[in-house]
Amino acid sequence: MHSDIRELTAGELNDVGGGEITIVADKDYFGIEVSFGKYGVAVWATGGSVCGATYTPHHNGGTCLP
Repeated sequence: MHSDIRELTAGELNDVGGGEITIVADKDYFGIEVSFGKYGVAVWATGGSVCGATYTPHHNGGTCLP
């Protein structure tokens, strides 16, 4: 059995599932969020902490690690 797995580009992600990629960068902040409808993940770094969050229809929230 052969699997043809590969990464999706931002344009392909949008075409496939209406996904959205948001990237925010500032002097002391960098973050990226990838969402597919009501589902998503986010990772960001600010003030010496790395943070992450997941978004589903039943859960919104995350945590930060110093």
